[in-house]
Amino acid sequence: MTDSLDILAFAAHPDDAEIGCGGSLLLTADQGRRVAVVDMSAGEMSTRGNLTQRKQETESASKLLGLSARLALGLPDGYIGTDPDHRIPVIDVIRATRPRIVLAPFWEDRHPDHAAAGKLVREACFFAGVQKIGSGLPHRPESVYYYMLHHPFQPTFVVDISTVWTRKQAAIAAYASQFQAVDDGPQTAISQSGFGRFLEARSIYFGAMIGAAYGEAFYSPGPIALNLFPEPVNASPPLGQLPAYSVWR
Repeated sequence: MTDSLDILAFAAHPDDAEIGCGGSLLLTADQGRRVAVVDMSAGEMSTRGNLTQRKQETESASKLLGLSARLALGLPDGYIGTDPDHRIPVIDVIRATRPRIVLAPFWEDRHPDHAAAGKLVREACFFAGVQKIGSGLPHRPESVYYYMLHHPFQPTFVVDISTVWTRKQAAIAAYASQFQAVDDGPQTAISQSGFGRFLEARSIYFGAMIGAAYGEAFYSPGPIALNLFPEPVNASPPLGQLPAYSVWR
């Protein structure tokens, strides 16, 4: 890639980015900004589906998200971060795409690959700025934020994704082999309808934190620099309408 990215989202497996930050990626792409996803593995150890299906599903989801690019690192599914050499391809893709903002899975999660991916990206974002490690021109992203998959955390900020909620759902649904148990194949916890209800309930919960219908939660390890006091994006309802419900006001 020759043009630098506005946002580069890392995912341990295809579908992770759609689940954790798909709405925010959609909002950014809708603004005409350059957004890409890096799948660290191909999800080849998944109980359901196969590599051909997963590739087709990933291509469909990428179009729905309006991505500028979808990249693959080819790290081994189920073993992400178990080899020190896994850090180098992450550094290389950061230097090649030169993103301003990097998104990664939160480093505590029920799936070891998700947790390892968050830790690996955090390390790579630092070392991508160190000249003598790896190849290519050094580049350290301005910000690294972490999105939620399974393990809950207290968010640093929540993005209002109400206007793109149905489109986020469509991008997740593109992974039919993983989330739609319509065949006689093996079933998993995430192929059941309860998982979809969980994702919606969580988005509603975080939306309520900011007075929005749906929200995506993010964590920043340090303070976010501002030059003015932040103002809520949906603080003032139209004349004659009641404000949206918020747990904080």
